[in-house]
Amino acid sequence: MSKSYFFVTILILFVHKVCSQKDSVRIYQVQYERTLDFNDGLDPLVVLEKYTKFIEFNKSLYAKMGDSINTTKIIGDKDDDTTFTFKPDGKNISVVFKDYGKRTFYSKHEIAYKYFVIKDSLDIFDWKILDKTKEILGLTCQMATMNFRGRIYNAWFATELPTGGPWKYDGLPGMILEIKSLDNFISYKAIAFSSRLVKLEELVNPFMLKNMLTWEEFKVLYRKKAIELTSFRPNENSLGIKSSRGGIEMYIDEDDMEYNAALRRLSNN
Repeated sequence: MSKSYFFVTILILFVHKVCSQKDSVRIYQVQYERTLDFNDGLDPLVVLEKYTKFIEFNKSLYAKMGDSINTTKIIGDKDDDTTFTFKPDGKNISVVFKDYGKRTFYSKHEIAYKYFVIKDSLDIFDWKILDKTKEILGLTCQMATMNFRGRIYNAWFATELPTGGPWKYDGLPGMILEIKSLDNFISYKAIAFSSRLVKLEELVNPFMLKNMLTWEEFKVLYRKKAIELTSFRPNENSLGIKSSRGGIEMYIDEDDMEYNAALRRLSNN
């Protein structure tokens, strides 16, 4: 069994209301170990990512570290000249922008090598909170479970931290410090966190929204293109192309009759 490990950095911010520093926010930095189990024999892959939450603006960013760095968002305080900046260009499929005030989030997904900005709802996570608790990094965390787009998840969240979570996962009354799908395909586990004060400049949606799709529109377009590709033959030796039904999220249902028929025709060819 092969596993890929992703070390993920999460930055959660909320307003620190003090008279002398009204423009200051406290930043929580959480480091995650992310595991993807493809069961394909590949060597482990390590990637750094971060999640930045701004309670003052009711918005957050989640992005792979190393993405194109162009736009300043946070300036460190007088004792720390660190800046956290990024502007997603190109693929950047790890980037997620969340607007808690409007209950929406934005991400990128690919259809036939073309990338689309997808608008989704923050209210799609149908969590069931359980009575079980355990300690993670010194914080008491409560268990919750949900079914999200083809997979069942168990999660542990800390009410002592602001609501939020890695990647798209969200919607609990506290920060998700651990989440795992029951089929072991994907998991996140917090391995460290810290906090400090910084000064905040601004936060805007970094995505181009001109050709934005909703999740349902994306699924319809993806399915249509996947069916077309089964008949795609650029030359006489081509037999068509089989598309994936999805990755962490399912794009095409297992019982989709039209797509399954197209796959059978492709197999017969």
